[in-house]
Amino acid sequence: MDQGENVTQQADDLAEPDAAAGSQAPAGADGAAELDVTASDVTVPNIAAPDVTAEAVADEAGFEDMHDAGRMSTAPRADSFVAVPRLGATELLRWMWRQLTSMRIALTLLFLLSVAAIPGSLLPQREIDPNKVLQFFSAHPGWAPFLDRLQLFDVFESVWFGAIYSLLFVSLIGCILPRSAAHYRAMRGAPPAAPRNLKRLPVHASFRTTAPADEALAAAAKRLKGRRFRSTTGSDAAGNWVSAEKGYLRETGNLLFHLALIGILVAVAIGHFFGFKGARLVTEGTGFCDTVAGYDTLTMGQAVSAADLPPFCIKLNKFSATYQDSGDQFGQPRSFDAYVVYRATPSSPAQNVDVRVNSPITVNGTNVFLEGHGYAPVVTVRDGTGRVVYDGPVTFLGLNANFVSNGAIKVPDAKPRGLGFQGWLLPTAVQLPGSMPTSMFPAAQNPELILAAYAGDLGMDGSGSQSVYTLDVSKMTQLDVKSKTNPAAGNALELAVGQSAALPNGLGSITFDGVKQWAQFNIAYDPGQPIALGSAVAAVLGLLGSLGIRRRRIWVRVTEQTDGTRLIEVAGLARTEGATPTAEVTETAEALAGRLTVVSEDVVSEDAVPEGAASDEAKSDEAAPDDTSTVGDAPSAELPRQQRTSTPRTGASA
Repeated sequence: MDQGENVTQQADDLAEPDAAAGSQAPAGADGAAELDVTASDVTVPNIAAPDVTAEAVADEAGFEDMHDAGRMSTAPRADSFVAVPRLGATELLRWMWRQLTSMRIALTLLFLLSVAAIPGSLLPQREIDPNKVLQFFSAHPGWAPFLDRLQLFDVFESVWFGAIYSLLFVSLIGCILPRSAAHYRAMRGAPPAAPRNLKRLPVHASFRTTAPADEALAAAAKRLKGRRFRSTTGSDAAGNWVSAEKGYLRETGNLLFHLALIGILVAVAIGHFFGFKGARLVTEGTGFCDTVAGYDTLTMGQAVSAADLPPFCIKLNKFSATYQDSGDQFGQPRSFDAYVVYRATPSSPAQNVDVRVNSPITVNGTNVFLEGHGYAPVVTVRDGTGRVVYDGPVTFLGLNANFVSNGAIKVPDAKPRGLGFQGWLLPTAVQLPGSMPTSMFPAAQNPELILAAYAGDLGMDGSGSQSVYTLDVSKMTQLDVKSKTNPAAGNALELAVGQSAALPNGLGSITFDGVKQWAQFNIAYDPGQPIALGSAVAAVLGLLGSLGIRRRRIWVRVTEQTDGTRLIEVAGLARTEGATPTAEVTETAEALAGRLTVVSEDVVSEDAVPEGAASDEAKSDEAAPDDTSTVGDAPSAELPRQQRTSTPRTGASA
């Protein structure tokens, strides 16, 4: 049951006198009655106490165990036990369901989900950037396999993340649906009946009138309906009343926010089952088509097959990157532009577009993002027979901000022995005397290629998989290519653009022809995106409604008095903490007083005071009645009703 539904009963309990105590009026709440008890009013008989031992008291009370030195103990006996009812399978399942659908567990699961997403933002993810995962493995060969076993490079596809996600989904549904049904019944039901004693509520106002009770009730109902309160009328032994309530949209906003969270989870699930994500690295002058074989990595939902991939093709004509070339931010990136041409279908006309960071293109409902870039040195390799066995770009991966890049060149078909090169590309090479060259700027202004040469079996016979960026030298022999002019270079080739180097023992040669750039595109199709967007908007609107709307109740009671007048009481109670409707109660009372004929001696201007101060205020009024200014001092008959300003007696408690 909603806690707020008991507010009327609580107000009635406050208003009812304590029958057991025999009191005739509530004491201490508004100063109406006080119970003054002094010591002389009570007679305590002098009864001689018999000689009672602690053991006798213990026997009489049922305690058998005693502490040392004759002290009694309330601790249970050693052989005592508490009978706990056994839980059957049905009761155990019901208890587990109640725990799972509690707000405490829902908040805990939401917190765990946010914590579980942290590794996905700190560690590279395969579905987003597989190249960075490979770089992490190269940089941390000890930690990377352990983290991979924990699925930390596939966080959002992991078993443990899916378990938290599923439990949160079930918990939210089990929590929201019953609340939605209860809120629907509350919105269709009538406001609760008025409490019998409105003075005990946190804020109230009252005045007397000679107008008929029906006229007062009609005026109150019209006033509250005009203020968009849902109202109803009724009567009881104490008199007639009008009950009104407002602010149902607060709970509606709260439920909307939580339903929007469910909508976001549903959108993620739809994207997971009916969407796909892939990545492809494309070098300038090359392209790919949207087929399973065209991707470097591809993750398809359970409901997606190869035939569902849209048939578009993309070609990278040119990639351009600019960097800050002076000042404090020297070398910082400024722009990235991938100039591509694509066809939505094989028969569609070609379209030229510029793909930028955070500005994807959409082809057949599929988004194509620019995710990363790097360099690919162009080399020509000849074997010992003089035959060209490799000619083209080789993808290297950047290692730092200046794009010092690492990669491998593999030529297994060279004769008489297979050739392999492992090395580094320096986009803007500088060399200090006696040291290895390095790169001082990320743009390719003075590229240089440094390679270690190997000959032998590259292990590419299909017996196992290996990275295209590293060279397996376990079955190869390193060739002696030491530089005679620069001993600091070690056993490696140093090639500028256009330079060639012959390999020892007549094994062939390699030429550094130039540098091209590559761009990595992430391709993603997510049919749950519109649902996620709508749910996010609904969550914001629901949160605004939940935080900005106050739910409160107003009651107006008309009670017949012995002198023929009627007492009009207005009181309010908020169902939101810290939102006592003092202003609305006062405005309602003043509006009714302006419409009805008010008995002048009871129309007293008085500030709203805390309930505990009502008694002191009454004493002050009795001591100095002439100091209280009242509008009723002026004869009401001399002023038209619309010109009279009547302020009812009000009271409020914090």
